[in-house]
Amino acid sequence: MQDGRDAAIEREADTVNLTLLIGVACAILFFRAARYERMSPWAWSLASVGVSAILGMRASGVTVMLVGQVALFALMWWYNVRRQGRRQG
Repeated sequence: MQDGRDAAIEREADTVNLTLLIGVACAILFFRAARYERMSPWAWSLASVGVSAILGMRASGVTVMLVGQVALFALMWWYNVRRQGRRQG
């Protein structure tokens, strides 16, 4: 019985480590993308870390984390398109 519990704890630790790695990688991605688009890189990185933290506390799983980061990227894309339209028009 002890082996089953140890294996479950080890799987959860692996999931937490992978989720943390994805969160850090996405924060770096958002920082670089925002800097490239001449937006506030720290704000978007902080938003990515916030999404990672909130989703990490509320739901466990890599898929949930990736969906949240994709949604944040869609928000960034929409904001950038709107901002460029305002500059041109």
